Amino acid sequence: MIGTPIAEYVPDQLVNGRLALVGDAAHVPTPMTGSGFSASLHDAKAVAAAVAAGVRGPAMARALREYEKERLRSVRSMVQSGQQFSRSFGDLAA
Repeated sequence: MIGTPIAEYVPDQLVNGRLALVGDAAHVPTPMTGSGFSASLHDAKAVAAAVAAGVRGPAMARALREYEKERLRSVRSMVQSGQQFSRSFGDLAA
C-alpha cells in the first residue's frame, strides 16, 4: 500500500477588499471529490457576474463581496465533504 499526502484547504473567506481568490487558490479539495475544475469554473462565472455591472471605485469591493456570498458556502461544503470521504478510508482500516 502506498500513501500520498493530500493537502486540503477550507476557506473562511474568498475576498479581502479588492482582492479575490478563485479556483485552487481559493479552495483546495481532495482529488477524491473530482470537482476542483468545475468549482473553478463556477468561481469564474460568479466573479464575472459580480463585476459585470462595473467595478470603478467602491463598486469593486461590493462586487467581490457578492462573489464571496455566492460561492463561499458551496466551496467550503465541497472541501469538507472530501475530507469526510477521505477520513472514511481510515475508518475501514480499523
